[in-house]
Amino acid sequence: MPPFHIFKLRTDGILHFVEEAETLDDARAGVQSLAELWPGKYVIYDEATGEGVSITRASSSRRGGLEV
Repeated sequence: MPPFHIFKLRTDGILHFVEEAETLDDARAGVQSLAELWPGKYVIYDEATGEGVSITRASSSRRGGLEV
């Protein structure tokens, strides 16, 4: 099982599992791709450490990259 799990924070506050990734870089790239279609807040969870990284992407009409 890949160690990084990507979740999207739903409007009701519940985390929704989206996909897994082998590395943190792969997970960040996955969030960037996902955010192009579904802007919002994502969490990358590291199974090994139990820590999460929160990433927010504004609406697609706004220019700019990911905010970490």
